[in-house]
Amino acid sequence: MKIRDGMCLLAAIAVSGNIFVSTDASGATMDCSGTKKFKAAHFREVIEPGDRSDHLMILAIRTHVISSKDPDFDGSEQTVYAHHDEYGPSGTQDGYLLYTLKSGEKIWAKFNSVDANDPASSETTYQGVFRFIGGTGKFVNIRGGGHYEGKATASAFQETSACSAVY
Repeated sequence: MKIRDGMCLLAAIAVSGNIFVSTDASGATMDCSGTKKFKAAHFREVIEPGDRSDHLMILAIRTHVISSKDPDFDGSEQTVYAHHDEYGPSGTQDGYLLYTLKSGEKIWAKFNSVDANDPASSETTYQGVFRFIGGTGKFVNIRGGGHYEGKATASAFQETSACSAVY
């Protein structure tokens, strides 16, 4: 129940954050919603702090490929710099996302999520929010973000996101 409450809170934060996105007539808008596929895991370090037998802290860097209706985002790569804080079957993730677009331009975002692990099926489900914090080129003043949800097993990964921005 606590995980579900946390997920609802994160979704509410995402919606609230998008309400405050500037709609300045001089800025272009985009719908960057889409899906992503796993590409590579570059780094993973597991730390056992020792305060509880089921507490793990995980530092990870991984890369995904984005599929989106937006031509700037479609085919881009997302590098995830994550900190997981896991207590038994549930936990949180937070960190930064780096989108490297096909044009070479870059966009940075900050994310937060909650997850729940099912030991019987080895499946992890998660939900989170992200907000853009900067970019290069035409995305230097990007504002916006969205929410995402997904599930992962040892052999499969799927995630969808709803995303909008002004730049």
